[in-house]
Amino acid sequence: MTDAPDDDGAEREKLDARIAFVAAAFILAFSFVLLLDRVGAPSAFVEALAPCLAIVSLAALGAALHSMRVSFYYTAGRGAPPEYAGFAKAALVAGFMAPFAAWLASRSWLIGLCGGLFAGVALAGWQLGPMLRKSGAFSLSGLLAVRFPGLWPRVAVIALECATSALVALAAQQSAVDALVGASGAGPGLAAVIVGAGMLFIAGPGGMFGSIWTACAAGAVALASLCWPALTLALRGVAPFGRSSGSLAREAAAQLEAWGAVAPFPGYGLEFMAVVGAALGAAVLAPLLAPAITTARPAQARVSGLFALGWTFVFAWLLAAIVAGTALSMTAKSVGQAPERLPGAVYAASSRGLVAVCGDKAPDPQSARRACAARGLAPGAGLRTQDFSLTRSFLLTGLADLEKLGAAASGLLAAAQIALALALGAAGLQAFGTALGHEALYRMRGETDLTSRRLATTRLALVSIAALGSAASAYGLFDPRQLLELALGLSAAAVAPLAILAFWTRADGRDAMIALGSGLVGTILVVGAAGGPADIELVSAAAAVGALLGLAAGALSALSRPAGPQESKAFVSRLLRGEGDVMSPDKGA
Repeated sequence: MTDAPDDDGAEREKLDARIAFVAAAFILAFSFVLLLDRVGAPSAFVEALAPCLAIVSLAALGAALHSMRVSFYYTAGRGAPPEYAGFAKAALVAGFMAPFAAWLASRSWLIGLCGGLFAGVALAGWQLGPMLRKSGAFSLSGLLAVRFPGLWPRVAVIALECATSALVALAAQQSAVDALVGASGAGPGLAAVIVGAGMLFIAGPGGMFGSIWTACAAGAVALASLCWPALTLALRGVAPFGRSSGSLAREAAAQLEAWGAVAPFPGYGLEFMAVVGAALGAAVLAPLLAPAITTARPAQARVSGLFALGWTFVFAWLLAAIVAGTALSMTAKSVGQAPERLPGAVYAASSRGLVAVCGDKAPDPQSARRACAARGLAPGAGLRTQDFSLTRSFLLTGLADLEKLGAAASGLLAAAQIALALALGAAGLQAFGTALGHEALYRMRGETDLTSRRLATTRLALVSIAALGSAASAYGLFDPRQLLELALGLSAAAVAPLAILAFWTRADGRDAMIALGSGLVGTILVVGAAGGPADIELVSAAAAVGALLGLAAGALSALSRPAGPQESKAFVSRLLRGEGDVMSPDKGA
Protein backbone atom coordinates (compact mmCIF):
# COMPACT_ATOMS: atom_id res chain seq x y z
CA MET A 1 0.00 0.00 0.00
CA THR A 2 1.42 3.36 -0.99
CA ASP A 3 1.35 6.26 1.41
CA ALA A 4 -0.97 9.06 0.39
CA PRO A 5 0.64 12.39 -0.49
CA ASP A 6 -1.42 14.20 2.14
CA ASP A 7 -0.27 11.74 4.79
CA ASP A 8 3.36 12.25 3.74
CA GLY A 9 2.97 16.01 3.95
CA ALA A 10 1.49 15.72 7.43
CA GLU A 11 4.38 13.49 8.50
CA ARG A 12 6.89 16.04 7.20
CA GLU A 13 5.20 18.83 9.15
CA LYS A 14 5.26 16.74 12.32
CA LEU A 15 8.92 15.92 11.70
CA ASP A 16 9.86 19.58 11.25
CA ALA A 17 8.06 20.53 14.45
CA ARG A 18 9.69 17.75 16.49
CA ILE A 19 13.19 18.48 15.24
CA ALA A 20 12.76 22.22 15.80
CA PHE A 21 11.58 21.62 19.37
CA VAL A 22 14.43 19.26 20.26
CA ALA A 23 17.02 21.52 18.58
CA ALA A 24 15.80 24.55 20.51
CA ALA A 25 15.81 22.59 23.76
CA PHE A 26 19.31 21.35 23.09
CA ILE A 27 20.67 24.84 22.32
CA LEU A 28 19.12 26.24 25.48
CA ALA A 29 20.45 23.36 27.58
CA PHE A 30 24.02 23.73 26.38
CA SER A 31 23.88 27.50 26.74
CA PHE A 32 22.90 26.82 30.34
CA VAL A 33 25.95 24.56 30.74
CA LEU A 34 28.25 27.31 29.47
CA LEU A 35 26.59 29.79 31.81
CA LEU A 36 27.06 27.48 34.80
CA ASP A 37 30.74 27.17 33.96
CA ARG A 38 31.09 30.96 33.77
CA VAL A 39 29.41 31.59 37.13
CA GLY A 40 31.63 29.09 38.93
CA ALA A 41 29.44 26.01 39.37
CA PRO A 42 31.33 22.89 40.55
CA SER A 43 33.46 21.70 37.66
CA ALA A 44 32.61 18.03 38.19
CA PHE A 45 28.90 18.84 37.91
CA VAL A 46 29.36 20.97 34.79
CA GLU A 47 31.56 18.39 33.09
CA ALA A 48 29.03 15.60 33.74
CA LEU A 49 26.03 17.71 32.76
CA ALA A 50 26.88 18.14 29.07
CA PRO A 51 27.11 14.39 28.24
CA CYS A 52 23.93 13.67 30.19
CA LEU A 53 22.08 16.41 28.32
CA ALA A 54 23.31 14.98 25.03
CA ILE A 55 21.95 11.54 25.92
CA VAL A 56 18.60 12.91 27.09
CA SER A 57 18.20 15.16 24.05
CA LEU A 58 18.98 12.44 21.52
CA ALA A 59 16.80 9.92 23.33
CA ALA A 60 13.94 12.43 23.41
CA LEU A 61 14.28 13.03 19.68
CA GLY A 62 14.24 9.30 18.95
CA ALA A 63 11.16 8.78 21.13
CA ALA A 64 9.39 11.73 19.47
CA LEU A 65 9.91 10.17 16.04
CA HIS A 66 7.95 7.02 16.85
CA SER A 67 6.06 5.30 14.04
CA MET A 68 4.01 2.14 13.45
CA ARG A 69 4.20 2.40 9.64
CA VAL A 70 6.49 -0.11 7.99
CA SER A 71 7.65 2.36 5.34
CA PHE A 72 8.80 4.77 8.05
CA TYR A 73 10.09 2.20 10.51
CA TYR A 74 12.39 0.44 8.03
CA THR A 75 13.15 3.14 5.44
CA ALA A 76 12.28 6.49 7.11
CA GLY A 77 9.55 6.93 4.51
CA ARG A 78 12.13 7.14 1.69
CA GLY A 79 11.95 10.88 2.19
CA ALA A 80 15.26 12.00 3.69
CA PRO A 81 16.81 14.86 1.68
CA PRO A 82 20.21 13.79 0.31
CA GLU A 83 22.15 16.41 2.27
CA TYR A 84 20.68 15.11 5.53
CA ALA A 85 21.13 11.45 4.62
CA GLY A 86 24.76 12.19 3.72
CA PHE A 87 25.37 14.08 6.96
CA ALA A 88 23.80 11.24 8.95
CA LYS A 89 26.09 8.71 7.28
CA ALA A 90 29.13 10.90 8.00
CA ALA A 91 28.12 11.00 11.67
CA LEU A 92 27.87 7.20 11.72
CA VAL A 93 31.28 6.83 10.06
CA ALA A 94 32.70 9.32 12.57
CA GLY A 95 31.30 7.19 15.39
CA PHE A 96 33.04 4.19 13.83
CA MET A 97 36.32 6.12 13.47
CA ALA A 98 36.34 7.63 16.98
CA PRO A 99 37.87 4.55 18.71
CA PHE A 100 40.58 4.62 16.03
CA ALA A 101 41.15 8.38 16.20
CA ALA A 102 44.81 7.79 17.03
CA TRP A 103 45.21 6.25 13.56
CA LEU A 104 43.73 9.41 12.04
CA ALA A 105 46.24 11.52 13.96
CA SER A 106 49.33 9.43 13.20
CA ARG A 107 48.84 7.70 9.84
CA SER A 108 48.63 8.83 6.24
CA TRP A 109 45.07 9.24 5.01
CA LEU A 110 45.97 7.71 1.64
CA ILE A 111 46.84 4.21 2.84
CA GLY A 112 46.00 1.80 5.62
CA LEU A 113 42.87 2.02 7.73
CA CYS A 114 42.26 5.72 7.10
CA GLY A 115 42.50 5.48 3.33
CA GLY A 116 40.33 2.36 3.36
CA LEU A 117 37.54 3.97 5.36
CA PHE A 118 37.44 7.00 3.06
CA ALA A 119 37.48 4.72 0.00
CA GLY A 120 34.67 2.64 1.49
CA VAL A 121 32.51 5.72 2.04
CA ALA A 122 33.18 6.80 -1.57
CA LEU A 123 32.43 3.31 -2.96
CA ALA A 124 29.18 2.99 -1.03
CA GLY A 125 28.10 6.51 -1.91
CA TRP A 126 28.85 6.30 -5.62
CA GLN A 127 27.84 2.72 -6.46
CA LEU A 128 26.49 0.41 -3.77
CA GLY A 129 24.16 2.84 -2.00
CA PRO A 130 22.37 4.01 -5.17
CA MET A 131 22.09 0.41 -6.39
CA LEU A 132 20.59 -0.68 -3.07
CA ARG A 133 18.10 2.20 -3.23
CA LYS A 134 17.22 1.32 -6.84
CA SER A 135 16.48 -2.27 -5.86
CA GLY A 136 13.81 -1.25 -3.34
CA ALA A 137 15.38 -3.48 -0.66
CA PHE A 138 15.34 -2.55 3.00
CA SER A 139 18.91 -3.80 3.52
CA LEU A 140 21.83 -5.36 1.67
CA SER A 141 21.08 -8.75 3.22
CA GLY A 142 17.55 -8.52 1.85
CA LEU A 143 18.87 -7.81 -1.64
CA LEU A 144 21.40 -10.66 -1.50
CA ALA A 145 18.78 -13.04 -0.12
CA VAL A 146 16.60 -12.40 -3.16
CA ARG A 147 19.55 -12.63 -5.55
CA PHE A 148 20.65 -15.99 -4.06
CA PRO A 149 17.26 -17.49 -3.11
CA GLY A 150 18.37 -20.87 -1.75
CA LEU A 151 17.77 -21.52 1.94
CA TRP A 152 21.41 -21.68 3.06
CA PRO A 153 22.61 -18.57 1.18
CA ARG A 154 19.67 -16.58 2.57
CA VAL A 155 20.31 -17.80 6.11
CA ALA A 156 24.03 -17.07 5.75
CA VAL A 157 23.72 -13.49 4.51
CA ILE A 158 21.06 -12.61 7.08
CA ALA A 159 23.11 -14.18 9.88
CA LEU A 160 26.17 -12.21 8.75
CA GLU A 161 24.24 -8.95 8.81
CA CYS A 162 22.84 -9.75 12.25
CA ALA A 163 26.33 -10.56 13.53
CA THR A 164 28.10 -7.50 12.11
CA SER A 165 25.29 -5.15 13.15
CA ALA A 166 25.25 -6.55 16.69
CA LEU A 167 29.03 -6.18 16.93
CA VAL A 168 28.79 -2.53 15.88
CA ALA A 169 26.00 -1.86 18.38
CA LEU A 170 27.90 -3.50 21.25
CA ALA A 171 31.11 -1.65 20.39
CA ALA A 172 29.35 1.71 20.22
CA GLN A 173 27.60 1.06 23.51
CA GLN A 174 30.90 0.25 25.22
CA SER A 175 32.50 3.39 23.76
CA ALA A 176 29.67 5.56 25.05
CA VAL A 177 29.83 3.94 28.50
CA ASP A 178 33.59 4.47 28.72
CA ALA A 179 33.21 8.13 27.77
CA LEU A 180 30.37 8.71 30.24
CA VAL A 181 32.28 7.06 33.08
CA GLY A 182 35.35 9.14 32.32
CA ALA A 183 33.42 12.41 32.12
CA SER A 184 31.04 11.99 35.04
CA GLY A 185 32.77 9.56 37.37
CA ALA A 186 29.59 7.45 37.41
CA GLY A 187 29.86 3.74 38.01
CA PRO A 188 30.02 1.49 34.94
CA GLY A 189 26.74 -0.20 35.87
CA LEU A 190 24.78 3.05 36.02
CA ALA A 191 26.43 4.37 32.86
CA ALA A 192 25.62 1.13 31.01
CA VAL A 193 21.94 1.38 31.94
CA ILE A 194 21.76 5.04 30.87
CA VAL A 195 23.48 4.43 27.54
CA GLY A 196 21.48 1.28 26.80
CA ALA A 197 18.21 3.06 27.52
CA GLY A 198 19.28 5.99 25.34
CA MET A 199 20.03 3.70 22.39
CA LEU A 200 16.67 1.96 22.78
CA PHE A 201 14.76 5.23 22.89
CA ILE A 202 16.48 6.27 19.67
CA ALA A 203 16.03 3.06 17.64
CA GLY A 204 13.04 1.36 19.25
CA PRO A 205 10.02 3.65 18.81
CA GLY A 206 10.74 4.89 15.28
CA GLY A 207 13.25 2.47 13.81
CA MET A 208 15.08 3.94 10.84
CA PHE A 209 12.89 7.06 11.04
CA GLY A 210 14.28 7.80 14.49
CA SER A 211 17.79 6.54 13.80
CA ILE A 212 18.46 8.61 10.68
CA TRP A 213 17.29 11.92 12.12
CA THR A 214 18.92 11.27 15.48
CA ALA A 215 22.17 10.57 13.61
CA CYS A 216 21.82 14.01 12.01
CA ALA A 217 21.26 15.57 15.43
CA ALA A 218 24.18 13.63 16.91
CA GLY A 219 26.41 14.82 14.08
CA ALA A 220 25.39 18.40 14.76
CA VAL A 221 26.07 17.96 18.48
CA ALA A 222 29.49 16.47 17.77
CA LEU A 223 30.35 19.11 15.20
CA ALA A 224 29.53 21.98 17.56
CA SER A 225 31.14 20.25 20.55
CA LEU A 226 34.40 19.61 18.66
CA CYS A 227 34.54 22.95 16.84
CA TRP A 228 34.17 25.18 19.88
CA PRO A 229 37.30 23.96 21.73
CA ALA A 230 39.17 23.74 18.41
CA LEU A 231 38.33 27.36 17.56
CA THR A 232 39.30 28.53 21.03
CA LEU A 233 42.68 26.79 20.81
CA ALA A 234 43.24 28.11 17.29
CA LEU A 235 42.77 31.66 18.54
CA ARG A 236 45.33 30.95 21.27
CA GLY A 237 47.80 29.57 18.75
CA VAL A 238 47.92 26.12 20.38
CA ALA A 239 49.24 23.31 18.16
CA PRO A 240 47.99 21.81 15.96
CA PHE A 241 45.06 24.22 15.67
CA GLY A 242 46.85 27.56 15.67
CA ARG A 243 50.02 26.27 14.07
CA SER A 244 50.88 23.05 12.32
CA SER A 245 53.91 21.50 10.69
CA GLY A 246 55.29 18.17 9.63
CA SER A 247 57.55 18.01 12.67
CA LEU A 248 54.60 18.49 15.04
CA ALA A 249 52.65 15.77 13.24
CA ARG A 250 55.59 13.39 13.49
CA GLU A 251 56.05 14.22 17.18
CA ALA A 252 52.38 13.51 17.91
CA ALA A 253 52.57 10.24 15.98
CA ALA A 254 55.68 9.17 17.89
CA GLN A 255 54.06 9.90 21.25
CA LEU A 256 50.88 8.01 20.35
CA GLU A 257 52.92 5.01 19.27
CA ALA A 258 55.00 5.13 22.47
CA TRP A 259 51.81 5.15 24.55
CA GLY A 260 50.47 2.14 22.65
CA ALA A 261 47.51 4.07 21.28
CA VAL A 262 48.47 3.00 17.76
CA ALA A 263 50.45 0.03 16.51
CA PRO A 264 53.87 0.53 14.90
CA PHE A 265 53.87 1.12 11.14
CA PRO A 266 53.57 -2.37 9.60
CA GLY A 267 55.01 -1.65 6.16
CA TYR A 268 53.57 -0.48 2.86
CA GLY A 269 52.59 -3.96 1.66
CA LEU A 270 50.26 -4.61 4.57
CA GLU A 271 49.02 -1.00 4.48
CA PHE A 272 48.01 -1.39 0.83
CA MET A 273 46.05 -4.56 1.55
CA ALA A 274 44.49 -2.84 4.56
CA VAL A 275 43.14 -0.14 2.22
CA VAL A 276 41.38 -2.81 0.17
CA GLY A 277 39.99 -4.67 3.18
CA ALA A 278 38.81 -1.57 5.05
CA ALA A 279 37.21 -0.17 1.87
CA LEU A 280 35.29 -3.36 1.17
CA GLY A 281 34.23 -3.74 4.79
CA ALA A 282 33.10 -0.14 5.23
CA ALA A 283 31.22 -0.18 1.90
CA VAL A 284 29.01 -3.16 2.81
CA LEU A 285 28.74 -2.75 6.61
CA ALA A 286 24.99 -2.61 7.21
CA PRO A 287 24.75 0.23 9.79
CA LEU A 288 26.93 2.51 7.62
CA LEU A 289 25.07 1.65 4.39
CA ALA A 290 21.59 2.14 5.81
CA PRO A 291 21.18 5.93 5.17
CA ALA A 292 21.23 5.29 1.40
CA ILE A 293 17.83 3.57 1.52
CA THR A 294 16.15 6.59 3.11
CA THR A 295 16.42 8.83 0.03
CA ALA A 296 13.62 9.21 -2.51
CA ARG A 297 15.53 8.13 -5.62
CA PRO A 298 18.82 6.45 -6.57
CA ALA A 299 20.20 9.74 -7.90
CA GLN A 300 19.59 11.32 -4.49
CA ALA A 301 21.36 8.38 -2.84
CA ARG A 302 24.42 9.15 -4.99
CA VAL A 303 24.26 12.84 -4.05
CA SER A 304 24.00 11.88 -0.38
CA GLY A 305 27.20 9.85 -0.84
CA LEU A 306 29.03 12.98 -1.95
CA PHE A 307 27.81 14.86 1.10
CA ALA A 308 28.81 11.90 3.29
CA LEU A 309 32.35 11.86 1.93
CA GLY A 310 32.81 15.60 2.44
CA TRP A 311 31.48 15.61 5.98
CA THR A 312 33.50 12.48 6.81
CA PHE A 313 36.70 14.39 6.03
CA VAL A 314 35.54 17.22 8.33
CA PHE A 315 34.82 14.87 11.23
CA ALA A 316 38.07 12.98 10.64
CA TRP A 317 40.13 16.18 10.71
CA LEU A 318 38.51 17.34 13.95
CA LEU A 319 39.03 13.97 15.65
CA ALA A 320 42.64 13.79 14.44
CA ALA A 321 43.37 17.35 15.54
CA ILE A 322 41.89 16.78 19.00
CA VAL A 323 43.94 13.61 19.55
CA ALA A 324 47.13 15.17 18.18
CA GLY A 325 46.55 18.23 20.35
CA THR A 326 46.16 16.05 23.44
CA ALA A 327 49.39 14.19 22.62
CA LEU A 328 51.37 17.39 22.07
CA SER A 329 49.95 19.12 25.14
CA MET A 330 50.54 16.09 27.35
CA THR A 331 54.11 15.88 26.12
CA ALA A 332 54.82 19.58 26.65
CA LYS A 333 53.29 19.76 30.13
CA SER A 334 54.12 16.35 31.63
CA VAL A 335 57.03 14.58 29.94
CA GLY A 336 60.25 15.62 31.67
CA GLN A 337 58.44 16.75 34.82
CA ALA A 338 58.94 15.17 38.24
CA PRO A 339 56.02 12.96 39.38
CA GLU A 340 55.01 15.54 42.01
CA ARG A 341 55.00 18.42 39.50
CA LEU A 342 52.47 17.21 36.96
CA PRO A 343 49.52 19.38 35.90
CA GLY A 344 46.41 19.12 38.03
CA ALA A 345 44.48 17.83 34.99
CA VAL A 346 46.72 14.74 34.90
CA TYR A 347 46.09 13.93 38.58
CA ALA A 348 42.33 14.47 38.10
CA ALA A 349 42.26 12.23 35.02
CA SER A 350 44.32 9.60 36.79
CA SER A 351 41.88 9.53 39.70
CA ARG A 352 39.16 8.53 37.18
CA GLY A 353 41.32 5.85 35.59
CA LEU A 354 41.97 7.78 32.37
CA VAL A 355 45.73 8.21 32.87
CA ALA A 356 48.21 5.91 34.59
CA VAL A 357 51.48 7.32 35.95
CA CYS A 358 54.24 4.75 36.28
CA GLY A 359 51.64 2.01 35.78
CA ASP A 360 49.32 3.07 38.60
CA LYS A 361 46.61 5.57 39.50
CA ALA A 362 47.99 8.85 40.76
CA PRO A 363 45.21 11.09 42.10
CA ASP A 364 47.75 13.34 43.86
CA PRO A 365 51.50 14.15 43.78
CA GLN A 366 52.29 11.80 46.65
CA SER A 367 50.69 8.83 44.88
CA ALA A 368 52.61 9.63 41.70
CA ARG A 369 55.90 9.83 43.61
CA ARG A 370 55.29 6.49 45.33
CA ALA A 371 54.30 4.75 42.09
CA CYS A 372 57.38 5.99 40.26
CA ALA A 373 59.68 5.20 43.17
CA ALA A 374 58.38 1.64 43.11
CA ARG A 375 59.49 1.51 39.48
CA GLY A 376 62.98 2.61 40.41
CA LEU A 377 62.73 6.23 39.25
CA ALA A 378 65.18 8.44 41.15
CA PRO A 379 63.68 11.23 43.34
CA GLY A 380 63.12 14.40 41.31
CA ALA A 381 63.91 12.67 37.99
CA GLY A 382 61.77 13.64 35.03
CA LEU A 383 59.13 11.28 33.69
CA ARG A 384 59.56 9.70 30.25
CA THR A 385 56.91 9.16 27.62
CA GLN A 386 56.66 5.47 28.44
CA ASP A 387 55.94 6.28 32.10
CA PHE A 388 52.43 7.38 31.08
CA SER A 389 49.49 5.34 29.83
CA LEU A 390 46.50 7.14 28.32
CA THR A 391 43.05 5.74 27.53
CA ARG A 392 41.19 6.45 24.30
CA SER A 393 38.66 8.56 26.21
CA PHE A 394 41.40 10.82 27.55
CA LEU A 395 42.90 11.28 24.09
CA LEU A 396 39.53 12.59 22.90
CA THR A 397 38.52 14.59 25.98
CA GLY A 398 41.67 15.46 27.95
CA LEU A 399 42.79 18.39 25.81
CA ALA A 400 40.31 20.81 27.37
CA ASP A 401 41.60 20.16 30.89
CA LEU A 402 45.26 20.22 29.86
CA GLU A 403 44.79 23.61 28.17
CA LYS A 404 42.49 24.89 30.95
CA LEU A 405 39.52 25.59 28.71
CA GLY A 406 37.08 24.93 31.52
CA ALA A 407 34.76 22.16 32.59
CA ALA A 408 32.17 23.03 29.93
CA ALA A 409 34.68 22.43 27.12
CA SER A 410 35.73 19.11 28.63
CA GLY A 411 32.08 18.10 28.94
CA LEU A 412 31.41 19.09 25.34
CA LEU A 413 34.26 16.91 24.07
CA ALA A 414 32.81 13.98 26.01
CA ALA A 415 29.33 14.82 24.69
CA ALA A 416 30.66 14.67 21.13
CA GLN A 417 32.13 11.22 21.67
CA ILE A 418 28.95 9.96 23.34
CA ALA A 419 26.62 11.45 20.72
CA LEU A 420 28.50 9.80 17.86
CA ALA A 421 28.60 6.48 19.71
CA LEU A 422 24.87 6.62 20.48
CA ALA A 423 24.02 7.30 16.84
CA LEU A 424 26.23 4.42 15.66
CA GLY A 425 24.86 2.09 18.32
CA ALA A 426 21.26 2.92 17.41
CA ALA A 427 22.06 2.32 13.72
CA GLY A 428 23.57 -1.05 14.65
CA LEU A 429 20.46 -1.97 16.64
CA GLN A 430 18.21 -0.94 13.77
CA ALA A 431 20.22 -2.90 11.18
CA PHE A 432 20.12 -5.97 13.44
CA GLY A 433 16.37 -5.61 13.93
CA THR A 434 15.76 -5.17 10.19
CA ALA A 435 17.77 -8.28 9.32
CA LEU A 436 16.08 -10.42 11.96
CA GLY A 437 12.55 -9.02 12.10
CA HIS A 438 12.04 -8.18 8.43
CA GLU A 439 14.46 -10.15 6.25
CA ALA A 440 14.39 -13.39 8.28
CA LEU A 441 11.03 -13.64 10.02
CA TYR A 442 8.98 -11.82 7.39
CA ARG A 443 10.55 -12.38 3.96
CA MET A 444 11.65 -15.95 4.63
CA ARG A 445 8.24 -16.93 6.02
CA GLY A 446 6.46 -15.94 2.83
CA GLU A 447 5.52 -12.36 3.83
CA THR A 448 2.55 -13.45 5.93
CA ASP A 449 3.22 -11.77 9.29
CA LEU A 450 1.05 -8.93 10.53
CA THR A 451 2.74 -5.52 10.63
CA SER A 452 2.26 -5.26 14.39
CA ARG A 453 3.88 -8.66 14.94
CA ARG A 454 6.78 -7.82 12.64
CA LEU A 455 7.49 -4.54 14.43
CA ALA A 456 7.13 -6.21 17.82
CA THR A 457 9.66 -8.86 16.81
CA THR A 458 12.06 -6.20 15.60
CA ARG A 459 11.75 -4.21 18.82
CA LEU A 460 12.24 -7.34 20.90
CA ALA A 461 15.46 -7.98 18.99
CA LEU A 462 16.61 -4.43 19.76
CA VAL A 463 15.89 -4.88 23.46
CA SER A 464 17.82 -8.16 23.58
CA ILE A 465 20.97 -6.68 22.03
CA ALA A 466 20.76 -3.51 24.14
CA ALA A 467 20.34 -5.59 27.31
CA LEU A 468 23.30 -7.76 26.37
CA GLY A 469 25.35 -4.65 25.68
CA SER A 470 24.40 -3.07 29.02
CA ALA A 471 25.41 -6.20 30.92
CA ALA A 472 28.70 -6.49 29.04
CA SER A 473 29.49 -2.76 29.37
CA ALA A 474 28.82 -2.79 33.09
CA TYR A 475 31.66 -5.28 33.50
CA GLY A 476 33.85 -3.96 30.69
CA LEU A 477 33.88 -7.32 28.91
CA PHE A 478 34.60 -5.97 25.44
CA ASP A 479 37.14 -3.72 23.82
CA PRO A 480 35.16 -1.64 21.30
CA ARG A 481 38.05 -1.59 18.87
CA GLN A 482 38.20 -5.38 18.73
CA LEU A 483 34.46 -5.64 18.10
CA LEU A 484 34.67 -3.09 15.27
CA GLU A 485 37.69 -4.91 13.83
CA LEU A 486 35.68 -8.13 13.77
CA ALA A 487 32.65 -6.46 12.18
CA LEU A 488 34.79 -4.83 9.50
CA GLY A 489 36.67 -8.07 8.81
CA LEU A 490 33.50 -10.17 8.52
CA SER A 491 31.91 -7.67 6.16
CA ALA A 492 34.98 -7.49 3.92
CA ALA A 493 35.76 -11.20 3.85
CA ALA A 494 32.26 -12.68 3.59
CA VAL A 495 29.73 -10.06 2.52
CA ALA A 496 31.76 -8.10 -0.05
CA PRO A 497 32.43 -11.11 -2.35
CA LEU A 498 28.70 -11.88 -2.41
CA ALA A 499 27.86 -8.26 -3.20
CA ILE A 500 30.24 -8.41 -6.18
CA LEU A 501 29.01 -11.81 -7.41
CA ALA A 502 25.41 -10.57 -7.20
CA PHE A 503 26.00 -8.49 -10.35
CA TRP A 504 27.30 -11.48 -12.36
CA THR A 505 24.59 -13.47 -14.10
CA ARG A 506 26.48 -16.79 -13.93
CA ALA A 507 26.66 -16.83 -10.12
CA ASP A 508 24.05 -18.71 -8.10
CA GLY A 509 23.51 -19.72 -4.49
CA ARG A 510 26.12 -22.49 -4.53
CA ASP A 511 28.75 -20.07 -5.79
CA ALA A 512 27.76 -17.59 -3.09
CA MET A 513 28.23 -20.15 -0.33
CA ILE A 514 31.61 -21.20 -1.73
CA ALA A 515 32.72 -17.55 -1.89
CA LEU A 516 31.49 -16.88 1.64
CA GLY A 517 33.18 -19.91 3.16
CA SER A 518 36.43 -19.38 1.26
CA GLY A 519 36.57 -15.75 2.32
CA LEU A 520 36.17 -16.57 6.00
CA VAL A 521 38.65 -19.45 5.91
CA GLY A 522 41.22 -17.36 4.02
CA THR A 523 40.95 -14.52 6.52
CA ILE A 524 41.35 -16.82 9.51
CA LEU A 525 44.39 -18.50 7.97
CA VAL A 526 46.09 -15.17 7.21
CA VAL A 527 45.49 -13.83 10.73
CA GLY A 528 46.76 -17.08 12.23
CA ALA A 529 49.85 -17.15 10.03
CA ALA A 530 50.70 -13.53 10.89
CA GLY A 531 50.90 -14.25 14.60
CA GLY A 532 51.01 -11.56 17.27
CA PRO A 533 48.16 -9.19 18.15
CA ALA A 534 45.50 -8.78 15.45
CA ASP A 535 45.05 -5.02 15.20
CA ILE A 536 42.66 -3.28 12.83
CA GLU A 537 45.11 -3.00 9.94
CA LEU A 538 46.16 -6.66 10.11
CA VAL A 539 42.51 -7.75 10.23
CA SER A 540 41.67 -5.46 7.29
CA ALA A 541 44.59 -6.80 5.24
CA ALA A 542 43.68 -10.40 6.08
CA ALA A 543 40.05 -9.72 5.14
CA ALA A 544 41.22 -8.31 1.80
CA VAL A 545 43.10 -11.53 1.10
CA GLY A 546 40.07 -13.55 2.21
CA ALA A 547 37.75 -11.51 -0.01
CA LEU A 548 39.97 -12.05 -3.04
CA LEU A 549 40.16 -15.79 -2.34
CA GLY A 550 36.41 -15.98 -1.85
CA LEU A 551 35.73 -14.06 -5.03
CA ALA A 552 38.11 -16.29 -6.99
CA ALA A 553 36.57 -19.46 -5.55
CA GLY A 554 33.06 -18.28 -6.32
CA ALA A 555 34.04 -17.29 -9.85
CA LEU A 556 35.68 -20.67 -10.54
CA SER A 557 32.60 -22.43 -9.25
CA ALA A 558 30.38 -20.36 -11.53
CA LEU A 559 32.61 -20.98 -14.55
CA SER A 560 32.36 -24.71 -14.01
CA ARG A 561 28.76 -24.58 -15.35
CA PRO A 562 27.71 -23.73 -18.92
CA ALA A 563 25.61 -20.68 -17.95
CA GLY A 564 23.79 -19.05 -15.09
CA PRO A 565 20.07 -19.59 -14.37
CA GLN A 566 17.51 -17.45 -16.18
CA GLU A 567 16.32 -15.96 -12.89
CA SER A 568 19.80 -14.56 -12.26
CA LYS A 569 19.92 -13.00 -15.70
CA ALA A 570 16.54 -11.37 -15.24
CA PHE A 571 17.47 -10.09 -11.78
CA VAL A 572 20.76 -8.52 -12.90
CA SER A 573 19.17 -7.05 -16.02
CA ARG A 574 16.40 -5.36 -14.05
CA LEU A 575 18.83 -4.07 -11.45
CA LEU A 576 21.48 -2.73 -13.86
CA ARG A 577 19.51 -1.74 -16.94
CA GLY A 578 15.88 -1.70 -15.89
CA GLU A 579 13.87 0.18 -13.33
CA GLY A 580 15.35 -1.85 -10.49
CA ASP A 581 12.78 -2.55 -7.78
CA VAL A 582 13.55 -6.25 -7.77
CA MET A 583 11.86 -6.82 -4.42
CA SER A 584 8.25 -7.96 -4.13
CA PRO A 585 5.94 -5.24 -2.74
CA ASP A 586 5.75 -5.06 1.04
CA LYS A 587 2.15 -5.73 2.05
CA GLY A 588 2.50 -3.80 5.27
CA ALA A 589 4.11 -0.65 3.83
